[in-house]
Amino acid sequence: MTLGPSEAYRKLLKAYGPRGWWPVTVKPSKGPVYRPGHQGRLTERQRVEVCVGAILTQNTNWKNVESALRTLHGAGARDLRGILKTPSRRLEALVRPSGYFRQKAKKLKIFARHALSRGRSIGKWLDAPLDSLREELLSLWGVGPETADSILLYAGGRPVFVVDAYAVRIGRRAGWFRRHDYDHVQRFFTRKLPKDAAVYAEFHALLVELAKRHCRATPSCPGCPLKEGCRHGRAERN
Repeated sequence: MTLGPSEAYRKLLKAYGPRGWWPVTVKPSKGPVYRPGHQGRLTERQRVEVCVGAILTQNTNWKNVESALRTLHGAGARDLRGILKTPSRRLEALVRPSGYFRQKAKKLKIFARHALSRGRSIGKWLDAPLDSLREELLSLWGVGPETADSILLYAGGRPVFVVDAYAVRIGRRAGWFRRHDYDHVQRFFTRKLPKDAAVYAEFHALLVELAKRHCRATPSCPGCPLKEGCRHGRAERN
């Protein structure tokens, strides 16, 4: 019998515990840290950092993003105004560890300029009506669905499920869906899970952890918490 997402969520949470994603900087000297149980409890600066991180994490891994965030903090580019005031060439150098640094520096400038135009508080901006806010984010150059939804969920605390390559890979192997376009996969998860930002955030992070440990590009099914309820895992056993 194939496990559904709700049961998979419970099994993964039991196996791995709360993930505390998205990591944010509490003390600049230590860089971003995981804080299980603190979902949504962010300062204004931490909300900005999540938005910046969502852009920087495109096409790279989180360790590279952490390196870039530490460099930004060290250079005083810790908020939207700091990003805008930083000369483009300098900003490119600061975000270089995250890769595609010229494009990402440009994306950060565009995002910062737009966010500041919406008012002083990024928190209040992210409380705007959800559908129109998502369209507004998607209208910005360099912001696609995954980036927009990461900003909405992790910086805004909005109930929007983030679809990444890991969620698609795990879902297809588990037998949850065959189509893997973003909207279809997102609708699947939102139909199967409670409409709760904390659940969405935790499940997304748990799927990332599962992908790192077991559901890799070449799967390693032994010991996987979902193996008995996964179509691919059962096929491998047989």
